[in-house]
Amino acid sequence: MPVVFFIKCLLIIIFIISKIVDVLNMDFFTGPVIASIITFTGTIIVACISINNNRKTTKDNKKLIERTDLIEKRKIVERKLDEFYLPLRHHLEQSKTLFKIFMKDKPKGFRTLTHLLHPKEEYGDEKLTVELSPNDNSLLSMIIEIGKRIENLLLEKSYLIGDDSEFTKVYEPSEDYAHIHYDKGLTLTSLLISHIVTIRLAFEGKLSGQVSKFEGYVFPNEINPTVDKKIAELEDRIREYDSNVLRLIK
Repeated sequence: MPVVFFIKCLLIIIFIISKIVDVLNMDFFTGPVIASIITFTGTIIVACISINNNRKTTKDNKKLIERTDLIEKRKIVERKLDEFYLPLRHHLEQSKTLFKIFMKDKPKGFRTLTHLLHPKEEYGDEKLTVELSPNDNSLLSMIIEIGKRIENLLLEKSYLIGDDSEFTKVYEPSEDYAHIHYDKGLTLTSLLISHIVTIRLAFEGKLSGQVSKFEGYVFPNEINPTVDKKIAELEDRIREYDSNVLRLIK
């Protein structure tokens, strides 16, 4: 590119000199005049090179600013992933696995929170009741412990959510979960925290009865797929940033 630019400048200068030669008498071109023309030509060439270098420097500086901006944005996204969303998914998946084991012998319609509030609750036409076994209590105890980790993570790192609307707007259950009467006006993370605290207090025997008062704080099942989707989105964004940084380096 600089070579092409230099040739263009040289051609323009040659064209100008040729026109001057056509207009003026050749006798006009004495030694001092020719020396002046050569000096002038050299000055023009140097100016052209300087202009080209300035253009290149400006372009390089612009690329550097863009690259720095992309790298900083990537760091923010990477931090959101590493310090919040990935640990949150780990805890949620761990809890989900234990809960699947816990639920294996439970009747249809069984909900852990409402059972802890009202252990004599009956299920189905057979009016079955559930008595938690020692194994059930051990599993629930571990689930409660994981809940504390989630609670601490949200307390310390929820600012990393930023403006991620999935977790900052009021939660509206999808059609699959519309039959569950979640408490209204809460975000998905607020509902999660409310569930964790409520079920812990119920498990510890500090809450009992008044099922209708607390049933809106059952576990928000959509939290897991929502977190998975957000992680995939952020990972795609990191790949996009990396691609754009490489493009700017070339």
